[in-house]
Amino acid sequence: MGERQPVDEDLQEALNWARQRLGEMRVFEATDGLRWAAAHGLVLSVWRNGPIEDAHASRPTSRRKALHDGAMFARNTWLTRQAFDALGSDNQFRLYALEDLLLDRDTVWPGCEGTLTDYGWGFLGEIKKHVKQRIDMFMHYEKTLPPDDFLVFAGAPRIGTHDDHYGMPKWPACVEAAIRRLRGDDEEFQKEWGDLMQRVGPAPATVTADLERTRELLLDSPWDLGAGNLGWFAWNPILQPSRR
Repeated sequence: MGERQPVDEDLQEALNWARQRLGEMRVFEATDGLRWAAAHGLVLSVWRNGPIEDAHASRPTSRRKALHDGAMFARNTWLTRQAFDALGSDNQFRLYALEDLLLDRDTVWPGCEGTLTDYGWGFLGEIKKHVKQRIDMFMHYEKTLPPDDFLVFAGAPRIGTHDDHYGMPKWPACVEAAIRRLRGDDEEFQKEWGDLMQRVGPAPATVTADLERTRELLLDSPWDLGAGNLGWFAWNPILQPSRR
């Protein structure tokens, strides 16, 4: 990927700090943990913390579909998987391939019922500008840093945020806790969150009909549950890891 330049002291200090924090999050203990953290960081920086959030927060119009929590859950997890796969590729243009996926306006989002055009109408220009600027920034650092340091750099946006999202170290424990609660096997959860769960309402029948399948999909490909079902899980304490 080209000749690498010496890393300046400030950047090296920041990388050392980021590596320490990622270690505290047990990223390095998980299988491919650093690559997953980098994938999350890429998606957070390039996609999630950008103009798509304005579309998400805006009311739908006659042209723009509602970008509800379930659709964001499906989209963000799917993109995280694509970023993870891209970071495992030797293709020197892998981040530009990810950019193409992010900015594809015509393909229906997996697990959803619309495209970037449908959900992002009115924000498409801003989304394109943001994605391209961030990808160019990551491309610069990918050429500058050694491979592991680049993954640490990419993963740094995850620091201080959730380490219990799809692909992160605590995600399997979150899924197991949710399945146990869906089976009614967590009395402490019912005592603490019973009133809230009554307001949330029962899980969709397609979630509870086959809990083993639900477990497998949450672990490996949450978007395949569909945005409607994921909307029930979004901001739901049922996915919080057990305190025990």
